[in-house]
Amino acid sequence: MDVRDEKVARRVAALLEEGFVILDLETTGLSDDPNVAIVEVGILSDEGEVLLETLAQPGCRIPPAARAVHGITDADVADAPSFRSVYPLMAERLNGRVVAVYNAPFEQKVLAAVYPRYNVLPLKPRRWVCAMRLYTDFQLISDRYYKLSVACRAEGIAIEDAHRAIGDCRMTLALMHAMAEYADD
Repeated sequence: MDVRDEKVARRVAALLEEGFVILDLETTGLSDDPNVAIVEVGILSDEGEVLLETLAQPGCRIPPAARAVHGITDADVADAPSFRSVYPLMAERLNGRVVAVYNAPFEQKVLAAVYPRYNVLPLKPRRWVCAMRLYTDFQLISDRYYKLSVACRAEGIAIEDAHRAIGDCRMTLALMHAMAEYADD
């Protein structure tokens, strides 16, 4: 039996009507690490246009555990701009907009950790939307959070470039479209 929450589907459909951007970060570790750094930034429009795709020099070595997840190496970021250099581009594309993120609390904690280190003001989106929370609510039969790849597989979405910023943005967008399809007209 296919059980989905139509109210959530309508909320996602309304978001697609309103317009938003999708953000994904790849990092050196987990959000509770006070030294966590950003190694890749991806921002995608709700129409699938790449608004920003860049590696970022984290100012430290990328730990093996993080490298094993996203595949980004120290050599990959050796000549990349610093997060401080990337930040104005992020702010330009995110401030004042609705920003959707798969696991928004994670990205928000990472950003909160790096703002003071780079002496930048916090991003000011119109609002944050957690696509992972939406998907959890959409799945009426579960209260557990799904990894992005698991949610995509469940909805028949191809897993491509997982754990790379733009790849995760594209999968998040496809998942939001899949949820919106359940909205009754």
